[in-house]
Amino acid sequence: MKIAVKSYGCSENHAEGEIMSGVLATKEEVVDPKEADVVVLNICTVKGNQTALTEVRKTKERYPDKKLVITGCVPDDIVAPIREMAPEAVFLGTHHIQDIHKAVTSEKPYQQLSIEKKVKLNEPRIRKNPLVGIIPISQGCLDACAFCSTRLMKGILYSYPEENILEEVKQAVADGCKEIWLTGQDTACWGFDRKSNLAKLLTKICLVEGDFKIRVGMGNPRHVPRYQEELLQAYEHDKVYKFIHLPLQSGNDEVLKRMKRGHNVQTVVDLAKAFRKRFPKMTISTDVIVGFPEETEAEFNDTIEKLKELQFDTVNIARYAPRQGTKAYDMEDMSGNDKKDRSRQATLVQKEVAATFNQQWIGWEGEALVDKKGAYGGVVARNFSYKPIVIKKDLPLGKTVNVKITSVTHQSLYGVVSVTSDRNHSL
Repeated sequence: MKIAVKSYGCSENHAEGEIMSGVLATKEEVVDPKEADVVVLNICTVKGNQTALTEVRKTKERYPDKKLVITGCVPDDIVAPIREMAPEAVFLGTHHIQDIHKAVTSEKPYQQLSIEKKVKLNEPRIRKNPLVGIIPISQGCLDACAFCSTRLMKGILYSYPEENILEEVKQAVADGCKEIWLTGQDTACWGFDRKSNLAKLLTKICLVEGDFKIRVGMGNPRHVPRYQEELLQAYEHDKVYKFIHLPLQSGNDEVLKRMKRGHNVQTVVDLAKAFRKRFPKMTISTDVIVGFPEETEAEFNDTIEKLKELQFDTVNIARYAPRQGTKAYDMEDMSGNDKKDRSRQATLVQKEVAATFNQQWIGWEGEALVDKKGAYGGVVARNFSYKPIVIKKDLPLGKTVNVKITSVTHQSLYGVVSVTSDRNHSL
């Protein structure tokens, strides 16, 4: 049987897609969708069902005779619309990815969407990028944000055991990975259910032998102060990218209360200042939701002011979308045009802020790891702060080069290779 796996959404979803591909490849042939008998759509619904439904519809129209398996973040309310388009579709929830072969080969209607605590590590992999080892360190979270449906599918926090994570890191490094991405719904609360924390885990990962860098994924700001100094110390290690993802969501405390975020604006302000004080060129990424129910113009303007003050390197701006089963679902929604306008305003401000903030990098010279091909030719490399550096030169993945930054945009740095480093990890 020939099977294709297409993944969407967050890095954890892509990691699970790699695992499903690896598990399937032990018994079947994993191919491009055009050649496949079965197409596995590993969907993301964190911003609503519409994008996932569109992908299902396109796939069904393009390959009407192929069997469809729907996996990933599959909420209950998406099953019926998909069944209307593809009555024979098989559903496999995010907690059961190790059963992908059983789902793919099932001749009867198959649906498994229950929440279970399983360690989804130490499985075969087919990596999308051979340089990058994406390692989920937990599933679920300790929060119940009013806008988020992820908790409904992922459940409460279940931290994967430290030994499984370390074994996964060692295997990724042995496979040739030069970047280790730690991911989860909320990396900041890893270990709270095991009397440990992210800083302790990070310190132990740094002790793994090999030449690699670690990128820490998104964490709820409310959990970090509990072990802040310990985390700052862990970040001192050369193996840790000076990058952190702290979702602000709103620059107004009243909105954050309605969102049931559990942190206030000052929490993020204090964390951003603490990390930038210790690491002046720290890359800080954040998330912002515009148009949350009852958000006033003044409350939205508070968010704009925080974007200007904190000078985030990257801001993922999302328009609020009602999600069935969440606390905000029954709140009065703002018009689509108003949300679109606020998204546009926030985007313009962020582009201006980031373009100005990135000016500090012009003239910087240092090592960067080439980790992917450029969208328009050349390559993209990452320096110690995980800043993307576009190099208009064809270089092999895995090569460490000395780069000088010559210009910047709001999104990227642009550089030229000055002196090639002795370290070369070409793949």
